[in-house]
Amino acid sequence: MPGNIDSIKIRMYNTGSVGDCFLLLFQKKGVTTFTMMIDCGGIKTSSALVTPAVQDILNTTNGKIDLLLGTHQHEDHLSGFNLARPVFDQLKVDEVWMSWVEDATDPLAKLVKQKYGKKLKELHAAMQKWAATAAGSVAAGPGEAMSARRKYINQQIRQSLELLEFEKGGDHAKGLAAGSRTNDDAMKYLKKKGKKMMYRQPGEIITMPGAEGIKFYVLGPPRDSDLKFLKIEMNEDEMYHLAVTSADEPAEAPAPSLADIETMLVDGQSPFSKEYLLSGKELSKFKKNYNSHNFKWRQIEDDWKESANDMALALTRLINNTSLAIALEFEQSGAVILLPADAQSGNWMSWHKPEVVNAFKKKGGKETNELLNNTVFYKVGHHSSHNGTASKSGLEMMNSKDLVAFIPLIKDKVPAAWNPSGFPAAKLYPKIIEKAKGRVVRTDKGLITDGGADAQRARLSGTDKKAFSNAFKSGANYYEYTVNG
Repeated sequence: MPGNIDSIKIRMYNTGSVGDCFLLLFQKKGVTTFTMMIDCGGIKTSSALVTPAVQDILNTTNGKIDLLLGTHQHEDHLSGFNLARPVFDQLKVDEVWMSWVEDATDPLAKLVKQKYGKKLKELHAAMQKWAATAAGSVAAGPGEAMSARRKYINQQIRQSLELLEFEKGGDHAKGLAAGSRTNDDAMKYLKKKGKKMMYRQPGEIITMPGAEGIKFYVLGPPRDSDLKFLKIEMNEDEMYHLAVTSADEPAEAPAPSLADIETMLVDGQSPFSKEYLLSGKELSKFKKNYNSHNFKWRQIEDDWKESANDMALALTRLINNTSLAIALEFEQSGAVILLPADAQSGNWMSWHKPEVVNAFKKKGGKETNELLNNTVFYKVGHHSSHNGTASKSGLEMMNSKDLVAFIPLIKDKVPAAWNPSGFPAAKLYPKIIEKAKGRVVRTDKGLITDGGADAQRARLSGTDKKAFSNAFKSGANYYEYTVNG
């Protein structure tokens, strides 16, 4: 069909849990000429809950997807490809995109996968070892304080194991009649699903047949030989809960880095330099007292377990930072749809690197700042966690009066290990509502009424109210918004 795309319908599906599943319908004068799907997953969801969403996608697209994105290897973005496999098998896909991190032939991608895989195995082995002897793993001691400490450490171990299962995608696989399928299985399935498999790198601008008039910008994940930006899981200048913390309000302590994890998992490693180490009779005397019944409760060997959950979270954030983040731009109007998946601080920050910005400009594209300034639809990153939306490098630059935000969040399904009270993030949520002037939609609530959203929408002009009302739609298992170019 001749002409350019003049509108894109964006559907956010309910997969029965916290997870992403989006369908985009690119239209010319009301006729869909290009279809795009992004992820399909939910944490600990089921085939019964996710299959209706996939069935609707099958019906809506007449069984054909032009472009399918698998943004990163996490259960909340992939489990649907395992749980609704019979329906997905009926879906034909022309092209699949993943980030460069998933390219098995890429030397830098191999390095990332090796580092992540090694840490995941080491931490999982350590947690399983201590979980097997949880009742006696922490030294007994006097008083209620030690009893509380034992309970706390055991809770940390349980939650870390839950997070590590999430990393593998093991929980949702347990209920599959077809056998155990993991996140890795879902990624392998997607790699073979399309007629064409492409691994995308930051700085690319792509145009697609059937989606004329739309530029596809690849923003992230960052590609650095030293993995500098991939390692930035949280940056204090890019998170509202830290960047806007008042002087008398304590800031959150930083989570362990991958290097911290490596140190913590080395058995018997002393924190002291060699010149301070005991030996001979001195060491024997010390050990006798240190291991005695009266002093055993003061041992520090178990202290690292108090950070078990934080260590597992560090691995989770690393994979979030490998998210394929893209922006869609209407060439004629300049309106932008921002789709960052679960990008964390380092991913967002890297979009502004000179080499990325210059690559866009050389291809006739806009600078990152301009793309953010013209963003009219924002798929909120990482279910509205505190480090899933950058402040300085992201939301603060989104200044369009037409901004609408969709948050893929079902709050009562957020795992305990993620700290459910942080979803949506207390200081980020009001900023999103303010920026979008109350036009915020959540999977669990639809068009929100909390956080002053009602009052914000009431202040919209009559024209803006009507435009939003005409563009927003509710389906049986999705919410839809139409962006006009």
